[in-house]
Amino acid sequence: MRWPQWYPTRADIIGALLALALVCLFAFVVMRFPYFQRATGFGPDWNCEVMPKGDPICIRNAGSASRIGSMSRDR
Repeated sequence: MRWPQWYPTRADIIGALLALALVCLFAFVVMRFPYFQRATGFGPDWNCEVMPKGDPICIRNAGSASRIGSMSRDR
């Protein structure tokens, strides 16, 4: 049985290089920012820390507690 011959065209090479670049970009982002999801928590007034075992622990910053109380009085 003869296998069909494949001669890569310019578009094939560009597509392969683009796919390789996207894989490298994804690997770089995952290695550089391993805990990216912790920054997308409750908002800027929360301080979240990722624990090695278990779920992240989030603590509200001290200045934001008084702001929440004033918002409930404005209604």
